[in-house]
Amino acid sequence: MKKTIIFLLIITLSGCSTVKVESPALLNDIKPNYPLQARDKGIQGDVELNILVNQKGKVEQAKIVESSGYKVLDEAALEYASKLLFKPYLVDDKPQSVWVKWKVNFKTNSEENYVGKVWQSEKKVWIDPEFGHEITQWTSDKYRNWHLYFNVESFIDENNAIIYSDRTGSVNVFKLNFQTGDLTQLTNHSTDVSGAAWHYPKLKKIWYAINNSIRVLNYETLEDNLVLQDSTADLKSFTITCDEKYLVYSVNMNPGFSANNSTGPFAIMRMNLLTKKIKQISPDYGFSINHLQASPTDSTMIIYSWQHQYREGGPGIVGNTPIRFWWIKIDGSDGGPIGPQEFGIHRTHEFWFYDGSRIGYSARYIFGPNIGKQFLGSCKPDGSDNYMFEAPVGPAHSQVFKDNKHWVADQNDGMILTMWTFDRDKVLKEEKLFRHNSSWGEQPTHPHPHFSPDGKYVLFSTDRTGKPQVYTVKVNIEK
Repeated sequence: MKKTIIFLLIITLSGCSTVKVESPALLNDIKPNYPLQARDKGIQGDVELNILVNQKGKVEQAKIVESSGYKVLDEAALEYASKLLFKPYLVDDKPQSVWVKWKVNFKTNSEENYVGKVWQSEKKVWIDPEFGHEITQWTSDKYRNWHLYFNVESFIDENNAIIYSDRTGSVNVFKLNFQTGDLTQLTNHSTDVSGAAWHYPKLKKIWYAINNSIRVLNYETLEDNLVLQDSTADLKSFTITCDEKYLVYSVNMNPGFSANNSTGPFAIMRMNLLTKKIKQISPDYGFSINHLQASPTDSTMIIYSWQHQYREGGPGIVGNTPIRFWWIKIDGSDGGPIGPQEFGIHRTHEFWFYDGSRIGYSARYIFGPNIGKQFLGSCKPDGSDNYMFEAPVGPAHSQVFKDNKHWVADQNDGMILTMWTFDRDKVLKEEKLFRHNSSWGEQPTHPHPHFSPDGKYVLFSTDRTGKPQVYTVKVNIEK
């Protein structure tokens, strides 16, 4: 939606004095919420406002100068204006209040805004000749398409999921409907949306990263707002606490040092989503902090990974970290490794069980007497009650269904998506689902399996046909 600003400045000059004037500039790049009921009915129009920006740059008052003719659009424009934040208007370097004219356009057919656009079904369905399961490819080979990272919930509900696609020229966020096959565009950015995201279906919100900033999208109302923007920080990973009170994110405190190593230092920051106050809750660490994950049930606990970013031939630290899984309390008062762990083993690709009771992972012995053995395993959040069952999964991405009895991973003797029925460290059944043949060349090509909420299918991605595409395989877990 196009925005126009006209500054109405009345300045009285006396004698020959020189007055230095600096007009207010917008600081938060937010978009108006186009009411869904208006969009669906094709209601559109322009709203002209007068906005009083106070000495702190906040909107103190907003008045309608010219109505759109629709109450719903006028109210949306006033709500939008109340959230704007400006650099204070300065006269001789002193902040002053000022009235600003602001125009908000609501247009359903705007060529500049594809939010809400529906792309017709592109799905293809077949029975896999190797393992006999029904496979559906949901997206077209003309574009690059993939879903959310394995430890972030991609499903909105059993009929809809969040995916990425570059079909508009840049990577944006879409909703895929598994009943119709339709894709609904949810964002409209000219630069690529990052793969970093956090999603809470119960809140109907997804937080996503773009241009070293974090935004939040309500995919029911399509309201999309800026949450955090800091040009001085190199954002690495982020998560949202289950009570929606805090954004927790990691940063490289020295981003200009080198992309070839993990010297950092790195740190974990916490931002109160209501007050916007930011606090560092970890010490400065000399290793890369990534994979931040808030507990789905405990708003005080965050887990994260310690990993190096060594590149062959470049400077930096070589080798695996002794313990990859760590935790920290939201107020920074406590934390440490999630352990202990057996000598010689390297655990990776950790994730929360749905009920928050355990942390799952894949593991392999990289030295010692058990070198070469591979496992899927889990432990309680404090590291206790650890169990594993042997499976040739390497550093697989995996997920456990909400019944805590079914486990899916994207590697099993190579590029085979596989589901295990398990009871702690015992495998009751192994079922190979699909040979996905991913190149593993980049994150969008990784399968990153997700169980649907009803257990009827597994969502995954692969570039088996050249570009990453979104697929499902039917599994129908018995209740």
